[in-house]
Formats: sequence, structure tokens, C-alpha cells
Amino acid sequence: MTEPLGIFAKFADLTEQEQEIVRRACEAADQGAAHELSYKSNFPVGSAILARNRAGESRIFAGCNVENEWMPAGICAERNAATTAAYEGYKCFQIVSVFCRKFPGGSPCGMCRQVLFQFGRESALLAVVDHDKSVRKSRVEELLPAAQGLVVQYKDMSLTERKLVNRVQELKRRSHVPYSKAPRAALFLAANHNGQRKIFAGVSDDNASYGASALAEAVAMRAARCAGFGTAIELVTMVVDLHALNPVEGECLQVLREFGENTAITLVSSENASVKTSLEELLPDSFGPEAL
Repeated sequence: MTEPLGIFAKFADLTEQEQEIVRRACEAADQGAAHELSYKSNFPVGSAILARNRAGESRIFAGCNVENEWMPAGICAERNAATTAAYEGYKCFQIVSVFCRKFPGGSPCGMCRQVLFQFGRESALLAVVDHDKSVRKSRVEELLPAAQGLVVQYKDMSLTERKLVNRVQELKRRSHVPYSKAPRAALFLAANHNGQRKIFAGVSDDNASYGASALAEAVAMRAARCAGFGTAIELVTMVVDLHALNPVEGECLQVLREFGENTAITLVSSENASVKTSLEELLPDSFGPEAL
């Protein structure tokens, strides 16, 4: 288990503004509608976001998780609050609070991290860790950190590593990205219950309905799952910047999390350099199936 992010603080030690945001998040999770709308997981979550608009005005927006019989159509509490704030024109997030009623201390999933990162990577994060409204205080940018490994140039790689790099570069050309203009490819090395290993490939596939687009890493991982290869060994994927914050999209990291808490990840640049990292490093204090 990775260490939880942030510094512990009792509710009484928070500022009045922070206390109000925490209360709003807890209320969003505890209201009856939240229980009914999380019927599939029985995991009510509430979130509250303090956001600022272009005029410098600040407001608090709250949201709960709303589930759907067709699971991908559901929405998490954090994204519910975030999209409401954005719709109202409050797109500069300042403080984000999240409360998991059943499992206090739960951290935002990878997809929510991606949305929060878009609107406020420098915003404060208050994760409620108990029913006394104590929190762990951190920053949104810590949810999707950069890889810290050393850059390895192509000439210094082993023959096996070069083959993987060559293959992922070749795959990138097969991407269908007329809208995002961001070709991506990934290779996912996994094992089945007999210990057999196999590499699965994926490319990004844009859709005119943007939400229906598929990301290269997720395509590769789900192909492995379909073939019965459920033990993750390594994910090799293309990135724009080897040491950028958020080098792999949060949704893909969350899909990888379902295979386990930690998997080796190799980031490959367009110049054929690479960095070794891990799921634990890129998705710290992650939300996984054991929380449900």
C-alpha cells in the first residue's frame, strides 16, 4: 500500500472557509439522493469545490456520485462538482474536498484526477479521512506527478528495450486522431494464470463524440483482459514529455490500477528516449477495488 498523500489536520484546525467546504462535501455524500444514486456500488461520495470566475468571484460547488445501470455512463462526485462549476463559469479551482462515506480517506480516481488537474493543478486538496471530518491536506498536482527516473537514450538501451521502442513507434502511425491530433500507442506486457506472457498493442482512437474516444493504453490493457491475461508486468507507452506532470492520462492509470497496485511503466518519447517509472509513482495514494 502506498502512503496517503498530505498532512493530517483536525477539522477544528482548518480555516472557516476550509471547514465550510469540508461540510459541503460531507453533506453531498450523506444526503439521501447520494445513497440512491450510488445504488450499484453502495459507495456514496461527496465533493465540494471552491472555484473562482474571471471576475474574481468565488463560489462553492458540490456534487455526489451518480451511477447508472450502464456503468460507464455514471459520474463521480468530483467530476459532478467540477463540471457544474465549469458550466457556471468558475473554471479556476482553489480548494477541492472529497468524502467517501463508506471508506473515509478514499482518494479521487484517475479520471477525476485528470479533470481536477485541468482546472486547478495548484488547488488545495482536502481528503476527509474520518467521520469527525479530519482531513489530509495536499495539492491536486500531487495526484498526477511526474516520473522521477533518469532518461535513457536509444543507444544505451538493451536489444529487448529497443525492439519495444521500435514497435511502439511503428504503432503510433496507426492511431486514429482526427480531433485530438495526438497520436499515441502503447504495449502492455501481461501474464495469464499459467504464467504465459504476451504483449498486447493499443493505439488511440478518436470519436466524433469525444467521450467515446479510446486511449491507447486502455485499448491494450483491455485486449489483454479479454484474452485472459490479467497479471500486469509492464506498460510501455508514448508520451510528449518524459518528465512532465501527468505524463499518462488519469483514466489509463486507473484502468491499470485494476490489475494491481503497482506495475512497471516505461515512458517513450518521440526521440526514442525512455524513462522507467511505475504505477505507484504516477498514481500515488490510488483508489482501487479493495475500497469497495
